[in-house]
Amino acid sequence: MSQDLNPLLSRIVEAGYQLSPEAYKLLGSLPYDEAKALMEKAIIKANIGAEARFVLDEEFLTSLMQEPSKQTVATARTKHPPAADIKPQLKLLQEEVAQPAGDAEGFLEYFKSRFDRLETILRRRVDVKDAVPIARALQLPVKTKLKVIGMVTEKRTSGPRLFIEIEDRSDTISVMATDPQVMRMGLEVLEDQVICVDAVKFSEDLLIANDFIWPDIPTNAPRRANEPVCAAFISDIHVGSVYFREDLFDRFISWMNLELGPPPSRDLASRVKYVVIAGDLVDGIGIYPEQLEELTIRDIREQYHVASQLLSRLPNYLEIVVIPGNHDASRKSLPQPPIPKDYAEELYADERIHLFENPCRLSLHGVEVLLDHGTALNDILGSTPGHDFHRPITAMELLLRCRHLAPRYGQNAPIAPERTDRLVIQSVPDIFQAGHIHINETKKYKGVTLISSGAWQDQTPYQRRMNLTPTTGVATIFDLQTHQAFNLDFNRLT
Repeated sequence: MSQDLNPLLSRIVEAGYQLSPEAYKLLGSLPYDEAKALMEKAIIKANIGAEARFVLDEEFLTSLMQEPSKQTVATARTKHPPAADIKPQLKLLQEEVAQPAGDAEGFLEYFKSRFDRLETILRRRVDVKDAVPIARALQLPVKTKLKVIGMVTEKRTSGPRLFIEIEDRSDTISVMATDPQVMRMGLEVLEDQVICVDAVKFSEDLLIANDFIWPDIPTNAPRRANEPVCAAFISDIHVGSVYFREDLFDRFISWMNLELGPPPSRDLASRVKYVVIAGDLVDGIGIYPEQLEELTIRDIREQYHVASQLLSRLPNYLEIVVIPGNHDASRKSLPQPPIPKDYAEELYADERIHLFENPCRLSLHGVEVLLDHGTALNDILGSTPGHDFHRPITAMELLLRCRHLAPRYGQNAPIAPERTDRLVIQSVPDIFQAGHIHINETKKYKGVTLISSGAWQDQTPYQRRMNLTPTTGVATIFDLQTHQAFNLDFNRLT
């Protein structure tokens, strides 16, 4: 081989695998184009295979090289994609009706709703069933061991101590953490979050924390599709921005139309039935100062017109889900209504496209998806110890532990004044997708697949100032039957 193997090695490492020395020699013995095609096939097979695999060894590569008939079958299948024959099973799971509340009483009702819903979730835990109301804790004698549930109203540090104020429907009490490990856990607790505190009573109205117990999710046995069908999860397309990578999105469309990629990759594309877009379909107008200088399309309806033209080129057997993000023409307060028809008539005219609220819960072939643009991730990544903008998926895990999609009220993510808190995560999903941060990652947490979607937009001046390098042009393809997920990079796919 005349060409260097380093690009292929980098591709394998980026995909999350290692290459055995024998496999390295095998690749080195092949012409570069054949080695590249074999490497792509190996990554795809490893990702969608039922067996967990971390090392691509010589035996695995050799078995793929000895599959000429399977390649022929894959090529034949892509001529008539299996997904075209699969009946869609897309359902919007029951959503609560909004109950707007613009007065002080409505504000109180909102927080009562939040507390009641999260207290109910907490009390389902075996280790929280014995929690007492704060009023009872205030009456107990000093040195009593107890548990209380409360909403965090204040958090502060003083030297080596952490102080947290919590309240329930009738009373308040102070909590102090002095143990270094307990204090580290407490620093991750968010204001306006509902937690249980395992403590010892120190004085009349002060508890010493032994542990902080989160609502969290139980270990989940994920639901699976009864057919070999896949979904493509993407976000933050930003049509209309000068940084929009239309060339990469064109490659995604070509791949979906089975016109791009080696045969195993096209075979995978042929099983994609759903495309899920987690907000910021367009770049919008007036979202931030001097945005007009960074737009190629300065009319919001024209942005949606161009976006609808792009989506119209996707295969006609697909079901496409779109929710709004903070750049879309929907109100900014959460929960966001669907993108209005007045701005995006062509999207509504396309029967394949389903426009839903942000956030929303879907069932795709029986697999439950929690779909959220992720605006509230800023409130965690910017101020919570142990989290930063380069690893947004850790903040998504934190939201699941909180059982709430925007725990901190009145921060970067505005929350609509309503009488009920519709952002509580009441049921455990199988997939939790968010975008907004423009970093692509996937992770399993207690059986739930977390998908942090990247973007189809290059680094913006704002991201440059934040020293944030976005993941551009990557789609997460998820097999709804096997629950295997992998990230397909359209910068590299040929």
